[in-house]
Amino acid sequence: MKIYILILIILGLTITVNAQQLPQISQRTTDVMVYNPAYVGATENPEIILHHRSQWVGFTGAPTTQLLSYNGKVKGNMGLGGYIVNDITGPSRRITFNANYAYHLEFDNFKLSLGIAATVMQYGLDGNNITIKDQTDVSVQQGVSDRAWKPDASFGVYLYSEKYFVGLSVMQLIGSKVKLYNSNFEGEIPLANHFYIISGYHIDFEDELIFTPSFLFNTTIGSPSQIDFNCKLDYLNKVFGGITFRYNDAVVLMGGIKIKEQFSIAYSYDIVTSNLRKYNSGSHEIILSFTILPAENYGNSLL
Repeated sequence: MKIYILILIILGLTITVNAQQLPQISQRTTDVMVYNPAYVGATENPEIILHHRSQWVGFTGAPTTQLLSYNGKVKGNMGLGGYIVNDITGPSRRITFNANYAYHLEFDNFKLSLGIAATVMQYGLDGNNITIKDQTDVSVQQGVSDRAWKPDASFGVYLYSEKYFVGLSVMQLIGSKVKLYNSNFEGEIPLANHFYIISGYHIDFEDELIFTPSFLFNTTIGSPSQIDFNCKLDYLNKVFGGITFRYNDAVVLMGGIKIKEQFSIAYSYDIVTSNLRKYNSGSHEIILSFTILPAENYGNSLL
């Protein structure tokens, strides 16, 4: 498939197309802060997460994503964090720097967090990886690369307790437009608003097994909506496994293990169910996380 077709399908280089622009992640319940700034500070201890995803392996120009995030608390009721994303799709590349702040309100049986995020994003096109069918098209220039920086913001609400969680967020709130090659209307890439809703419930079985059904709904105006149905089973907070059904897209199998109390590794594999299954061998995702514990909590056992 020619690269210029990928641009039209995945990115949308005209003002009338608002494609899904944020990276797709399968293990979303592990890295919630990436799509809801109100989640920062919701974990008991600070954590650092390194995330890699190779999507649609074998498909020319398929997306690859690397993400490094930090999520921590400040003075008990505030959260501070941020992340860096490197997202490549065909000839396009997005490098995003994000800073998150959240304030957590405590009630009798739950907590409510309000979060905001400031983002600076560099959007670039590698002209050496572009093939243009119409050489008179002024939107992009074959063999010529360009990049542009744009600020943006996000907002989120997150309600949670030991038993359940509900979140609502809007990403790319400002809706900036990226202009490349000093072009006019034709070369603008609109950064569309992305809306996310997440909810889940923890079911305990004698303090050994925790079963968590959840769902995530996200949509972008002008693009098809997407919904994930998830089931996760956690044993003694040491080993977990799960499955996700992403409507009209993929079935995701995942599993992970915690080493000591602070290290964990998780892996997931997307079995593509859409028409793209004929052109790729699935998607792979791996997460390495490190929890920063108080000094007295570090033990000597391996597991």
